[in-house]
Amino acid sequence: MSTSLVFFYVYAAVAVAGALGLVFARNLVHAVMSLFATLIAIAALFLLLGSQFLAAMQLFVYGGAITILVLFVLMLTGPRPEAGGRSKEIVRLLSAGLCVVFFGAIAMIIWQAQWRISPSRIHDTASIATILFSRYVLPFEIAGLSLTIALIGAVVLAREDDVIEAMEADADTLAAGAESAAAEVDSA
Repeated sequence: MSTSLVFFYVYAAVAVAGALGLVFARNLVHAVMSLFATLIAIAALFLLLGSQFLAAMQLFVYGGAITILVLFVLMLTGPRPEAGGRSKEIVRLLSAGLCVVFFGAIAMIIWQAQWRISPSRIHDTASIATILFSRYVLPFEIAGLSLTIALIGAVVLAREDDVIEAMEADADTLAAGAESAAAEVDSA
């Protein structure tokens, strides 16, 4: 057994364990950390395949930026109370059924696909950068702008609930102050 095959099995096991940790974690922060472990293991698998650019993008974009974004969303919005009862069980059963159908479809596609490897014109990071920043610069900038707008929208939506709660608390405080002032005027 070669060294690269051993590393493949180790990284694949970490990726699968992280994915299972993500699915079964009760704490949201632990779930995000499991997602991070999975993304790092996938980056290591890209390195084993000799694709340094994909490994770097996996680390920077998904391992770093997306994980931090999810953590910020968790911090800004806070945990939501879960609905219990019968509807939760129905959702679980429906989710399990959809997972079985999805993985069955993926298995069928993999089994029936005719895998052909075609030679690539892109061999290194410099050629990817040249194509990305010359031919595809407009879609690249639009994607960056869309992600920025989505982040701002998430912050605004998360802060709206806090503003409404603060306004309600201020209204309650003002009402209590007005009642005590009225009581003082009546007693005088």
